[in-house]
Amino acid sequence: MSLDSTISLEAKTRVERGKNASRRQRAQGLVPVTVYGGGKETESANIVKHEFAALLRGHGRNVIFTLNVGGSATPVKIADMQVDPVKGTLIHMDLMRISLTEKSKFEVSIRIVGESEGVKALGGVLEVVTHSLEVRCLPGDLPSSVEVDVTTLSVGDKIKVGDLKLDSKVEVLADSETVIATVVAPRAEEPAAEVAPEGAAEPEVIKKGKGEEAA
Repeated sequence: MSLDSTISLEAKTRVERGKNASRRQRAQGLVPVTVYGGGKETESANIVKHEFAALLRGHGRNVIFTLNVGGSATPVKIADMQVDPVKGTLIHMDLMRISLTEKSKFEVSIRIVGESEGVKALGGVLEVVTHSLEVRCLPGDLPSSVEVDVTTLSVGDKIKVGDLKLDSKVEVLADSETVIATVVAPRAEEPAAEVAPEGAAEPEVIKKGKGEEAA
C-alpha cells in the first residue's frame, strides 16, 4: 500500500438503495460503494466499474487514492471488496477515509528478493510463511512493500519479523517471533519400486485343496 496524491477516482452520490437498485446500477457498469470513517458521516456512492478496474491493474488493491464524491475529495483505502462467488464480479465495496495527519493501520505486502545460499548451494527449499504485515504509521510514511532479502539464508535459517530493519516511523504490529521465510532441507525421494528382470517368472501361488488343509 502506498500514498499517491495523483491517483484519484470519481464517484457519484447514491440516492437509490436496496438490492434492486444495486442490481440496476451494476447492470449500468457501476459498483455501489460505502464510504466511512474520518469523523464524518457514512456515504453511499457509485463508481464506474471499468475505471476502478484500471486503478486496480495499475496500482494494486493496497493503494491509497483520492475519492471525489459530490465535490468533496478525501484520501481513502479499500477496506472490503464483496465478490460474486459464482461470477467472480465485484458487487460492492467499502472504502475507509484516511487522515493524513493521524497514524492508521495498514496491511503491507512482503517482497522476497535474492536467491538463498541454502537453495543455490545445498538444494534447500525456500518457504515463505508470511506474505504481508500489519503496520501502523502516517499515510505519508507508508512503504509500498516490505523488502526481505533471503540471500544469506542457509538450510535451517529463518528470517523473523524482529530481524526486519524498517524506518522507525513504521510500527510493525506482528509479533517479533513471527517467521517470514525459512529454508528447509530438500525432501528425500522415495526409493523406486524394484522391477523384476524381463522374462523372470512371477512367483506361483499354490492353493491348497480341502484335503491338504485337513492334513
